[in-house]
Amino acid sequence: MAIPQIQNEAIYALPRLYTSGLSISPASTTLLAVSPGAARDSTNSIDMVVGLQNYFGIDNPALLVAGYQPGLLINSAVNGVNGLDTGTIAASTQYAVYLIGDSRNYNNTAAVISLTSNYPGPIMPSGYDSYRLIGFMATDSSSHFVYSTSKPQNIAGLLQYYNSPAIAVLTGGTSATFAAMDLTTSSAMPTTTLQNTIVTLLVVFTPAAVGDVVQFRPTGSTATANLATITGVTAGFAQTQYIQVIAGVGSSKPEIDYKLTSSADAVTVSVAAWAGVSNSAYPALV
Repeated sequence: MAIPQIQNEAIYALPRLYTSGLSISPASTTLLAVSPGAARDSTNSIDMVVGLQNYFGIDNPALLVAGYQPGLLINSAVNGVNGLDTGTIAASTQYAVYLIGDSRNYNNTAAVISLTSNYPGPIMPSGYDSYRLIGFMATDSSSHFVYSTSKPQNIAGLLQYYNSPAIAVLTGGTSATFAAMDLTTSSAMPTTTLQNTIVTLLVVFTPAAVGDVVQFRPTGSTATANLATITGVTAGFAQTQYIQVIAGVGSSKPEIDYKLTSSADAVTVSVAAWAGVSNSAYPALV
């Protein structure tokens, strides 16, 4: 995994965390196409541009195809830039699609796919220091890309919901092994089997020792690395942080697993917001 680098060239000309274009579709059973467009990276520091001029006046890519600027192709059979971030494509699995960029502008904007359990970010190829989640895609039993009931969706089309105040779904959790949190507790979220719901959690973590962590992953995932993690700063001190995690589906409802370093740690988790595409539990997209 590449070591993150300091980002350069902060640009503030366009709206915070915008996305434009960048629609995702299967180009074949093993290729994904990302249409031309642009997006701010996940830290709102730089703009990543595909098939258009960037802010240095450089076309990316520079070549025209039938008179049009091309988008990107992601090949699931390769690892790294415009491929799978690591490993081998799996069958019947949900993948997140990320735009990736180089804030130094040495490398062209590209894309990678990564297991949704790796959220909040992919394993980055060397030379890249910026990323943005732009959508999802699933594989079938033959490890081929398919449109599925998960309804692949550009992030710009997600419906966003907020709980004000945030609603607790776990109080004083102490599990040192992965345990599921029911996100429908106290109606914090609707009951749904929708995949790829992005949930914003308000976490109050009290570590028993400095360096203890609380980790989160979608229920159903078996990932143990690159998980959404909060690290304890001061023993016995309750620290508060927002974190985003993709929800899995357990017992026909949205759930997220959590795990503490030690059962002497404690964590309270509330649902502050969530974003997802339409199904029977949500209003229809317009």
